[in-house]
Amino acid sequence: MLDPDSGEVVEERFSADRESLGRWAEQWRGRVEAVAIEATSGWRWVWRELVTRGFEVRLAEPLQARALLGRRRSAKTDRLDARWLARLLAKEMLPESWIPPEETQQLRDRTRLRKALAEDRRRWGQRLHAYLLHEGWPCSRSNLLRPPGLRWPGSLRLPAHARLQVESLLSVMAALETQLDTVDAELRRFARNDARCQALQTIYGIGPILACHLLAEIGQARHLQRADQITRLAGLDPVVDESGDTRRRGKLAKAGSPHLRRARNEAAVHAHRPTAPDLALSRATRERRDTTVARPTVARKIGKRAFHTPRELELAA
Repeated sequence: MLDPDSGEVVEERFSADRESLGRWAEQWRGRVEAVAIEATSGWRWVWRELVTRGFEVRLAEPLQARALLGRRRSAKTDRLDARWLARLLAKEMLPESWIPPEETQQLRDRTRLRKALAEDRRRWGQRLHAYLLHEGWPCSRSNLLRPPGLRWPGSLRLPAHARLQVESLLSVMAALETQLDTVDAELRRFARNDARCQALQTIYGIGPILACHLLAEIGQARHLQRADQITRLAGLDPVVDESGDTRRRGKLAKAGSPHLRRARNEAAVHAHRPTAPDLALSRATRERRDTTVARPTVARKIGKRAFHTPRELELAA
């Protein structure tokens, strides 16, 4: 706690649980102008508890807050970090992260869970593929993620130990598939009832599931002012090194949301189709550079459309 007028600092350390936070909040309720917390693991419940008790809470962006401190050789501790956040807050220099509304946070939880389930299913499919290869049953790895391919390992004549291994892997994959179907059904139901998801699906290459992913990561588009900001939000902007008249553009920054970047790249995969609106751009970029450059280029255009489409609905509401 920092008093900007007198410079007096009051420090207190307590356990990271609701009871301890509640006791601290009751002690300082009505005596604190604002609270700064770092956007790290566990910030959400702290923010929710303090806002419920009437505190003004500001979420600090960790990288930018650390950059304002500059290069330092001193130790990095929780105590020093807390002092620095309090100083930035008192000077109105705290770099803040946008806090999405509760509905967006819940949608983001579901879409990120779906991504984790899909990745786990793919990894277990890779384990099954590798084990069958060791046992002398080579097959297409992609087929093991489809129902006919999953039935094939169960029909093989395998020794008892190999049969036990394959059945265990198939059971895990089946459980993941069940959970994935449940989450997919929830997201499709949400997409049918949300006007922004319906609008996003008018963009070529975006279906109901991908529309939910984009909406969850973008949140309310009206909190952004320009379409270029969504490019930086996804980390698809190139690193620029500028000094005087010299300006160099490097690789992609990849400093934004990896979930938003992946969703936009998935939509850009379809740019090679004859009916795709970005077919000419994709071909020209591939001829000039290669596919690894063409896909992010198309993804940037899709991201700008994904910014304008829901933003128009939000502003009209």
